[in-house]
Formats: sequence, structure tokens, C-alpha cells
Amino acid sequence: MYQEVIDDINKLYHKFNPAFPFDYKFLDQDFQEQYVAEKRIAFLSRYFALIAIIISSLGLLGLAAFSAEQKLKEIGIRKVNGARISEVMAMLNRDFIKWVAIAFGFATPIAWYIMHKWLENFAYKTNLRWWIFAMAGVSTLAIALLTVSWQSWRAATRNPVEALRYE
Repeated sequence: MYQEVIDDINKLYHKFNPAFPFDYKFLDQDFQEQYVAEKRIAFLSRYFALIAIIISSLGLLGLAAFSAEQKLKEIGIRKVNGARISEVMAMLNRDFIKWVAIAFGFATPIAWYIMHKWLENFAYKTNLRWWIFAMAGVSTLAIALLTVSWQSWRAATRNPVEALRYE
């Protein structure tokens, strides 16, 4: 059916303008071509974000291991004096929570501005809601706590005698 209509329009076009070729596009195909680049960027962003999260978690794990090793004697003394595992873990995790919160405070306005400018290019705009950034902060904090808490638990459950043996 479409082809018959296109052939009729082609005949009519050549009747009035025979010097130029008849070139046509469907509007839905034109819109689809506009959003192919956006789909590609979304696909690549998803995987690069996953790689960035993994690399960041590995760095955070190394930093937590280093921090726990530096505070090994302090942890041993606290445990000998009756500190519970949860108190030792809270002590080790407190610094990391603080740094994640500071980083989130810096990143949120920058991310809002970049996303706002990116969304201006679309015909139908959506508003950026506060809960999107809150969810990003909570998920970042959860990933950081999972990464750091594992190392903190290992340090908190060690035998304090090993840390204080040579003192």
C-alpha cells in the first residue's frame, strides 16, 4: 500500500519537477536516526560506569586494608579493654562514610548541572527530581560500606594478642 502511494507521488513530482530526483524519508525513521547516538551513549555509559564502580571499590578496599593495618595496635588495645566488634567496625568505617558524604556533596551539583544541560537538547523535557540524587547517594554509600565493612570486620575479629605480642 505504501509503495503504491509513493509511486503516485513520484509520478506527480516528476510531472512538475523532472530535473531533480524524488527523495523521501519517513518521519519515524528520521526520529529513529536522531536517537541512535543517544542509545549508543547509554549503552557505553552503563558499562563504563560498571568498570568505574569496580575500580573504585578495589581502591577503596585497598585503602581500607591499609587503614586497618595502620590501626592494628589501636584495635588490639580497644579489644583488650572490652570493645565490641561493632564498635571497632564503626570506628574504622566512620572516616570512609565522611569522605563519601563529602564527595557526594561536591558531585551532586555538578551532576545536576551536566544532566540539566544534556536534557535541554530534547524536545520533551523531564524534570530532575531530588530523589534521583538521593538514591545515587544511598547506593554509593551502600557500595562503599559493603566494600569497607568486609575489611573492617576482618580487622575487628582478629585476635588482639597478635597485634600486641611484641609490645
